Order: sequence, then C-alpha cells, then structure tokens
Amino acid sequence: MKKAASLILFMLMASPALAQDMSGKYCVLTESEWSECIELNTGGACRIVTEVWEATDGSGPRKDYDRKETTCSYEVRGGQVLLTHHGVTEALKADFYDWKEELLDGWSPGLKPVEPRAEKSVLSSRVYWKEPMDELRLSEPPRR
Repeated sequence: MKKAASLILFMLMASPALAQDMSGKYCVLTESEWSECIELNTGGACRIVTEVWEATDGSGPRKDYDRKETTCSYEVRGGQVLLTHHGVTEALKADFYDWKEELLDGWSPGLKPVEPRAEKSVLSSRVYWKEPMDELRLSEPPRR
C-alpha cells in the first residue's frame, strides 16, 4: 500500500502542471569519500550540502571530514526547478530517471542539471535522486 501511494504521488510529480511541491531531499549516489544533496524546503528555501572525507579502512570515524552548506532558493517552472545560489541560477529537470547510469535496475524520481550548465555551477552533473531512493524505485518508468 505504501509503495502504491508513493507511486501515485510521484507520477503526479512527473507531470509539470502538478510539479509544484518539489520539497524534499535529493542526493547524488556516490560510492565513498563524498556526498552531495539538495534539500528543497516548502516555500522556496533550499540548501546544497556537500561532504568530503578521506578514505579509511573499515568503519571507523571519517578522517579529514569537511562539510559545506550553500544556502539557496528555488522556484518550480514547468518541469524544471530553478535553483539560485550566490547570484547563479541553475536549471534542473524534474523527471523519472533510469538507474542504468548507476549500473542498477529501476526508475526513480530525481533532478538532473540541464545542459548547458551554469558557468559557476556548484552541482554535480549526475542525477540527484529523491530520498528515500530505494523505497521510491520502480521496476519500469511511469506511464505518462
């Protein structure tokens, strides 16, 4: 039931006319030593959180940990999220994306920077997957 409700909600999100509430956390899938997320809050406030650390053996504490938070604002226009930080506006396309880019199966909602990218972009060029990633993953793309 929970998965069906999530599917309906995100099928609605995929429709540009209904994509007004994009709030939530979107993260790049990374292997190790870094992470990056965009946190969109209701009302247009957001932040970009980037974490970097040195590789370690085992599961001990992270070495040389650095966390950077960039305050931003956003607005939704059609099927895009326009994110503005430090006077730079970056466009991200809201859609369902195929996990094959990450060598995994399935489809999930996410945000991907639109090309050409802003000259002073601080974002990764990869998909920012809507959290919780695994719970929102579908076996095939939603019908439109």
